[in-house]
Amino acid sequence: MNMIHVALVDDHPAILNGLRMILTAYPGLEVVGTYTDGSQLMAGLAVRQPDVLIMDIQLPGEDGISLCKKVTANWPAVKVIVFTNCHDRHYVKSMMQNGAAGYLLKTADGNIIHTAIGSVVGGNQYIHDELKEQMVQQLITSKRSDPFAPSLTKREREIIALIVQGLSNQEIADRLFLSIRTVENHRFNLIQKLDVKNTAALVKKAMELGLGG
Repeated sequence: MNMIHVALVDDHPAILNGLRMILTAYPGLEVVGTYTDGSQLMAGLAVRQPDVLIMDIQLPGEDGISLCKKVTANWPAVKVIVFTNCHDRHYVKSMMQNGAAGYLLKTADGNIIHTAIGSVVGGNQYIHDELKEQMVQQLITSKRSDPFAPSLTKREREIIALIVQGLSNQEIADRLFLSIRTVENHRFNLIQKLDVKNTAALVKKAMELGLGG
């Protein structure tokens, strides 16, 4: 069996260390790089490309979707597996459309991660079973209500209402007693869920859907 080389990118050192420990326990897997942001990753890939890249979707600086697109465009042989807490079907769709071969939730244990790696190396796609079940439930819920309306959490509805009012990330953070990073993540989530490119388009779409207040 050929050795499978794996690289990891996540902005939490504890997750990187945990993943490394999990993966090195499996014969045939070798972790050849760990990175905490997109710029480190791109510099590392320019030197050495792994067979599989396991990456979070939300990273400081550049979001995981555009980063995944860059990686697969520059190094198409690298198989990208998303490893994230983001379980909404909009993320799965966006990441798969932009080159990801697999999508795992951070609840995945070592055996699931190992299976996903083997699957994508074999040329297949892999989506976490837990996520598949959630996607089915989301589809059922959407069909019961408005199939065109995105599923937003209470917090996302609060934040989109403030975005429509023209508040900045810092102003929203102060108003809701959140960190600015949390607000940035929510804004990113909303842009993906509403399938728009920027904040201006987000405001327009929110108004069309009646989400502005």
